[in-house]
Amino acid sequence: MSVSKFSWVFVIASMYHVLANAASICPTLSSSLNVDQAVNYALCHNPDTQQQWQQLRYQQAAVTISQANNYPTLSLQGSSNYSHSAGQNNNSLGLQARLSYILFDFGQRAAQQQQANALLQQAQWNKDSQIAELSTQVIQAYLNVLKAQSQIQVYQDSIKTNQQSLTRAEARFNTGVGTPLDVLQAKSALAQAQLSLVKAHSEVASQRGLLAQLLGVIPTQLPSLITIKTPENTALFSEAELESWLKTAISQRSEIKATKANLQAAEQAIISAKTALKPTVSVSANSNWQQNDSQATNSYGLGISVDVPFDLSGATQAKIQQSEIQKQQQETALQRSEQQIYSQVWQAFYQLQAALQTVDAAQQGIDSSQKAAQMASARYQVGLSTLLDVLTAQNQFTSQQQQLVAAQYDALIARNQLNYVLGQPINLLNTQ
Repeated sequence: MSVSKFSWVFVIASMYHVLANAASICPTLSSSLNVDQAVNYALCHNPDTQQQWQQLRYQQAAVTISQANNYPTLSLQGSSNYSHSAGQNNNSLGLQARLSYILFDFGQRAAQQQQANALLQQAQWNKDSQIAELSTQVIQAYLNVLKAQSQIQVYQDSIKTNQQSLTRAEARFNTGVGTPLDVLQAKSALAQAQLSLVKAHSEVASQRGLLAQLLGVIPTQLPSLITIKTPENTALFSEAELESWLKTAISQRSEIKATKANLQAAEQAIISAKTALKPTVSVSANSNWQQNDSQATNSYGLGISVDVPFDLSGATQAKIQQSEIQKQQQETALQRSEQQIYSQVWQAFYQLQAALQTVDAAQQGIDSSQKAAQMASARYQVGLSTLLDVLTAQNQFTSQQQQLVAAQYDALIARNQLNYVLGQPINLLNTQ
């Protein structure tokens, strides 16, 4: 199996790296849609991704706010007063400027900034996780539509075959060598094939509706989908690769990185809460100008202040306890995420193995069932077989076709799912 045959499945998930730098560039729908266009359109229009972008911008602003204490504060105050007393008027003007800066705070500012940066990283990883998940969902929905559409062709061929059987049964009955039972059986088989076709059309409509929802459009706006060549090679993967893939998933999944960033933010929150009990050293300078009638005065000042807090109410200690509990919660969340990812990789691996084995089994059965149907039809024409034998063989061949088509698309879906749970935007599943 060459990498190029399935590169579209595995490379699509990496598109979010491009979109992260060009989020404002969104495609429009045309008369036809391929899988990468579907993913691109969904990433631009799905409400979930929009919300992640908004959260990211919010956290970027929070980082800017956390850096404010790195700079001095400057304030200007002006005043103008007029008074009249005992026949005399009094006018006064005043202007005051104050500049202050925190010299030392035992690391409180640094902890707050590192906490904000960690939360920004968490927002970034959450965005990447959402985009990767949405990309996988769109690919799966796209494949499900193609899978349902392929069943239509199978049942259309089945209707043609059953129509031919009915024609032969009626011809044999009209010539006196057939029975009414043969005609009735042929009509029943034809009706069943037609019913299956109706259900296949209904399934296509249902799957197109799900894809349209992911793309953020109404189903009537969804264009036709460009088909994809299904795989021919069904070589299985070695179970020896599974353990290394489990480790790869833990190191690559955005969910793990986001949880670790949350844990880092919780650690910095503890430091910030503890430093709130320590003194703060600040320097300040001020300049005052005042004019009262015709007399003006100027004054200047420079000072250093030390602010020593006291936790008389115990609120600061309570905040420290809250921060420590939040850290413990994030540690638990990290363990839970790791266990979930181990389970996801394990299940996805064996689902892919089963899907590939199903493709192989269906391919082996398709040839024999087709030959059996052809043989039964030939024997019926010369009177060596019954119509029931023909219909049974034809039904088995149709069933094998349906299973093969479904298994081929299921294998692609399973490949896509395994790539997603591994957290890899490139093809890690290439075989010889």
